Amino acid sequence: MPNEYNPEIHHRRSIRLKSHDYAGGGLYFVTICAHRDAGNIFAPPDVREMVGRIWVGASLVGVQGRHEACPYVAMPDHFHALIRIPRPVGAGLVPAQSLGDIVGAFKSLVVHEYIKGVKAGKWPRFPGKVWHRNYYECIVRNPEAEKKIGGYIRMNPWKCISHFGNGMRGIGNPALLNGSKIGVLCSRKVPPGCNLEPPPFDGAFLGGFHSPPEKQILDRLLERGDRIICCPAWGLKGMHIPEAWLPSLEANRMLVLEMKNPEGDLAAAEQRNRFVLKNAERRWIPHATPGGMLARLLAG
Repeated sequence: MPNEYNPEIHHRRSIRLKSHDYAGGGLYFVTICAHRDAGNIFAPPDVREMVGRIWVGASLVGVQGRHEACPYVAMPDHFHALIRIPRPVGAGLVPAQSLGDIVGAFKSLVVHEYIKGVKAGKWPRFPGKVWHRNYYECIVRNPEAEKKIGGYIRMNPWKCISHFGNGMRGIGNPALLNGSKIGVLCSRKVPPGCNLEPPPFDGAFLGGFHSPPEKQILDRLLERGDRIICCPAWGLKGMHIPEAWLPSLEANRMLVLEMKNPEGDLAAAEQRNRFVLKNAERRWIPHATPGGMLARLLAG
């Protein structure tokens, strides 16, 4: 689900308020955009990690660590953050840094570090500039606004759609595809006493989680906080993410994949099962009904 414009969240001023003291303390929602010529320059995970690391370092200079509990996120072509600048107490020899000082230092350090990465062959060259010349800020005036904006920032990454080729797309943590995976498959009807407790596993549990037993297994994985790659029987367009999935998506423990055929029919179910069998290094199959589709796939 691509991020859509939200007037309550995106109502930001690109020109600083002349009457406001940006070094006098306060909480701000900051958005810094990549230059249009730079494209999705922050898309690689290691670039986003670098941007986040520098934000923490650059803003600590001005806010003495007080912003560490505030969420921030680097997206492919922009950066969001909440930053709290403490109100100065008493007279100090060193003037307090303003929001603009902190953002300026951050942008400069990111460019410097990215150029180092280009020279080292880690990242591609960029045409022109990395950053848009300005930044956008919103003064956060109450706890309700802080909570709403903080939630928006935290949920931003998993809403970014990743394309994996062959018509497959996904939301969530794409890095899970590159790690170890155990395939989870189970027939719709299981005999009494069938053990549906997932085994311990350090990688990701991969499955369609479509049959009733598989849904029960998924609920248990979510409850335990395991890593999950889910291929549901619906597409990303107009999807409604179950509320129980949100903590795992927010914590980067989950990836939701859209298959070529996102329908709920038998052909789509077979496609999902074949994908699981092909892409998982290990398998956990609590039950396969003799003569059923799953048993035939396993036999083939």
